[in-house]
Amino acid sequence: MPCFSSLRTGIVLIALTLTLAGCVTAPNVEADKANLKRVKRVALLDLHTQDAAMVQNFGLAGGLGMIGGAIEGATNDDNSKTFTAAIAQHKPSLNDALVASVSQSLKDSGFEVTVIGDQKPKKAADGKSDDFSDIHVDADAILVVWAPLRGYISPPHSFNYEPQVMIRAHLVDATTKKDLYFKTFFVGYKAAVINEDDIPSESRYRYRSVDTLLSQAADAADGLISCETIGAHRIAADLKGN
Repeated sequence: MPCFSSLRTGIVLIALTLTLAGCVTAPNVEADKANLKRVKRVALLDLHTQDAAMVQNFGLAGGLGMIGGAIEGATNDDNSKTFTAAIAQHKPSLNDALVASVSQSLKDSGFEVTVIGDQKPKKAADGKSDDFSDIHVDADAILVVWAPLRGYISPPHSFNYEPQVMIRAHLVDATTKKDLYFKTFFVGYKAAVINEDDIPSESRYRYRSVDTLLSQAADAADGLISCETIGAHRIAADLKGN
């Protein structure tokens, strides 16, 4: 399952789990349209991930110096913990909302979907990829979708906070375990150093200060869920071949 590193700096956040089993970058696999034509039934794995969320202010980072940068990093860390605690009781949870959005989007696209909550990939022998060999489902394909990054960013030279959700989707053949699709994309603010697809978020989820963001945590959580829903639509469209 995803490994969550410290939320202390933006660099650490960017380097967070990009595969389920390990903290390394996995290659993207575009939708295998020929094989996807026979995929009608999808087993969606619910990984039951925790709703960790980050709050990062990069607006002043360039001019703070080493000591100022350390103070800013600690402030970001504290704000992340405060925001995560504030949304802990949000219903639905970020994880549940992601699973529900992906499931519904796939159904709307004509797939038969079964949510599986008691199975998940294990770490492969190489320590860098995911092993699906122990997963047995009554479906044509197995899909895992997870969000290793979720939260709000105040970009450089800005005091506003906007959502950022990184989403990863991995589809494998249920019998052969061959990759059929493996995609990474950002919804909302996209880190320039990451060469992945990005999709705009809803513009109404913007907050003029961290105090406003934290005071409206429930609404901000809805903003992250909105990003997940946008991502779910993208996944369904990819798998449908649209």
